Amino acid sequence: MKPTTIRLSWPRPALWDNEKASHMVKAAAKRTQRKEAWALALEAKWPRDPAAVLTFRFCPPDRRRRDTHNLPATMKAAIDGIADAMKVDDVGFRCVFPTEFGPVEKGGAVYIEIGGQP
Repeated sequence: MKPTTIRLSWPRPALWDNEKASHMVKAAAKRTQRKEAWALALEAKWPRDPAAVLTFRFCPPDRRRRDTHNLPATMKAAIDGIADAMKVDDVGFRCVFPTEFGPVEKGGAVYIEIGGQP
C-alpha cells in the first residue's frame, strides 16, 4: 500500500509572508522546499491525480504565536513540487489548510495527506 502522508520540514522563515527576506533568499527557500516535496512525493509513489485533495497539518517547532492565515503562502513551492512529481498541473488540486496548529514537534513539521475527490 502506498503511503498517503508525507512529512515536510517546517517552512523556512523566508517563506512566510511577514518575513522581510531578499529575493535571493526567498528563491533559495522556494527551490529547497519544492525539491523536498517532489522527492517525498516520488518516494511515496503518489498516483497521477490532477484532482487530488491535499490536506495539510502544521506542527510548529515551538509555542510562539503564529497566524494560520499565512499557511497557504508557505506551501506554494511544496504544492508545485508535488505536482511535478505527479506530472500534473496543480490547478485542479484542492488544498485544505487548518484553522489551528497541531501539537509542537521538535524542529517543526508539515504533514501533507493525499486523497481523492471529496
